Amino acid sequence: MKFSPFIAPSIVLMIIAFNQTFAGSAPENQAAAQIHTENQRIVQISETCYQGWQQLGWTIGENGMAAEQHPAFSNGIKRICQARAELFFEGYEISPFIEPDSQPQIFPIVFRPSVEEIKQHLRQNLPKLRLI
Repeated sequence: MKFSPFIAPSIVLMIIAFNQTFAGSAPENQAAAQIHTENQRIVQISETCYQGWQQLGWTIGENGMAAEQHPAFSNGIKRICQARAELFFEGYEISPFIEPDSQPQIFPIVFRPSVEEIKQHLRQNLPKLRLI
């Protein structure tokens, strides 16, 4: 037992090092979990928005084709729903859902290729963010 005076302090130092290693990661894990939760909410609201839009029964073209049957239009609506949900969570005064009478606002942006372009267009027509 010559080494017992060295073992106890070594164990204490290992415990301190272990606690220090993981103590700093807790806020990072919380931030990552919060971002993950917000992303899940955005996805959920986007899907609810899209399902709500499908129930509106919009038609396009002279032949009155169901808009949800047109792949490019339908995918554009998904991007619009995602953009609206993201802007809503950023704090803009915007409903994350598509209103039945919003066709004039939706049709010009439905074929934009990215969510960021749609968000940029929508921001131009929204009131500025207010500090709380």
